Amino acid sequence: LLQMRGICKRYPGVVALDRVDLDVAAGDVLVLMGENGAGKSTLMKVLAGAVRPDAGEVLIDGRPARITDPQAARRLGISVIYQELTLVPHLSVAENVFLGKAPRVAPGLVHWSRMREDAAQLLRGLGTPLDVRAPVARLGIAQQQMVEVARALADEARVLVMDEPTSALSAAEVDQLFAAIERLAGRGVAIVYISHRMDEVFRIGQRVTVLRDGRHVATMGIGETSPGHLVRLMADREIAEQYPPRRAQPREPALEVEGL
Repeated sequence: LLQMRGICKRYPGVVALDRVDLDVAAGDVLVLMGENGAGKSTLMKVLAGAVRPDAGEVLIDGRPARITDPQAARRLGISVIYQELTLVPHLSVAENVFLGKAPRVAPGLVHWSRMREDAAQLLRGLGTPLDVRAPVARLGIAQQQMVEVARALADEARVLVMDEPTSALSAAEVDQLFAAIERLAGRGVAIVYISHRMDEVFRIGQRVTVLRDGRHVATMGIGETSPGHLVRLMADREIAEQYPPRRAQPREPALEVEGL
């Protein structure tokens, strides 16, 4: 469904992307990994139309796609959900889902009942029925994530990028999000999932692509790798202890609080 070929991006003194390739099939959940500065965010910004590459091409369904800006990406069915959510807190759930594309009964007149029903239907399909009239500010982070996903589906997204979506979620909320991802993949949506969390990689991913220093290092099936292998690919060195034990001598407490 999606191919990125030879993507290059240079900034003064920095090569952010050096001939990077990426492939995602319909219904695939591809985990994109790499240390900070590896080029993950820049690559996804190229896909989203937020950054112009210096070289390379993007193909959708095998045909070259001209992604000049975020609107062009959305028209091609590419949606990105960034780590910092882009919802408007004082607007309702339905208004956020259809922000900038509300159905109309006439020029300048919003078809409110249709917008609310369509938003409710999208959220039910994600397994997250919400009050679509409620302001987004009243929702928890996990529910706001689902509103972002519903907004992407309202754009008829075929490729959905999720950047560290579980960073502020509880374990139960992560389960809910992963169930929604599985539903989307089952419908043929291609998912690019950016994460540093190894347990998530092996739980939700079907394939994994590793970037290092702006270069594509490897792409493989989840069953072909291990946490230690991925760490070596990302860091380009052996790391014997990912979480070294802390050794501290017990000392007198500097502060004690009781019955607060």
